[in-house]
Amino acid sequence: MNTFRHTVAPAKAGAHGETRHRVTTLMAGLFVWALAWAGTAPAESAPKASQAPVRFLVVAAQESPLSAVAGGRVARVYAQLGDTVTKGKVLVSLDCSDVEARRASADAEYKAAQLKYEAKAKLQGLDSAAALEVELTAADVNRTRSQERIFEAQLAQCRFVAPFDGRVARVHVKEGQGVAPGAPVIDLVGTGTPKARLNVPSNWIAWLKPGAHLDATIDETGASYRLTVTRLSGRVDAVSQTIEIEAAFEGDTSRVLPGMSGRASPGKPDVGPKV
Repeated sequence: MNTFRHTVAPAKAGAHGETRHRVTTLMAGLFVWALAWAGTAPAESAPKASQAPVRFLVVAAQESPLSAVAGGRVARVYAQLGDTVTKGKVLVSLDCSDVEARRASADAEYKAAQLKYEAKAKLQGLDSAAALEVELTAADVNRTRSQERIFEAQLAQCRFVAPFDGRVARVHVKEGQGVAPGAPVIDLVGTGTPKARLNVPSNWIAWLKPGAHLDATIDETGASYRLTVTRLSGRVDAVSQTIEIEAAFEGDTSRVLPGMSGRASPGKPDVGPKV
């Protein structure tokens, strides 16, 4: 009996040791897998450094191509290429002497209608004019005033006024030149901070959002800038699998002009709080 017990006891000890070894190995494997998952999970919502740069175009914060509403002949050009202008400044004027003459005629008719109305109103007070006569003269006053406003509106179309502070990007006309309705007259770009417009791969949506940063380089100057995403399009282009975004330049943009282009790539994430 003693021999049997002595033989079985070591066998049980070996079995328990093998079980503990398997459990230890399994726990170690689970621990390594958890570390690997924890290290890769945040990367899904962060930009990858290997993502290829994309092309972007610099556009003005404000831009307005002014065109002729009515045809006419250019009388004066007050601004030239590259000039800085303020809001409300007259840039180009057309020769609208015929419209001015018609407005003056309409103004005379309006004043005459007013005099007739005032006279009829006084006569009505003396019971010398019927109420219908007074109403007809009042209607004539409104008619002539409306006609005068029509010519005033046409005169306003003879002047091209800067809608905002900016710089002249192009002048399409010269003094004495005739322009047709819809013809371009002058292009104006705002003096505010320019922005970048680009189409990025749709898979960037996993991390791209307003406030995200891009690293950009301008082709024309070689200067590097940091871009902050401000707007994302509401849809993805199904053919190219890209989405259009806009981003604002940070820092000094005095050398950045609308029409320039360059390349942008995902910016490096900020490490730690800024002091």
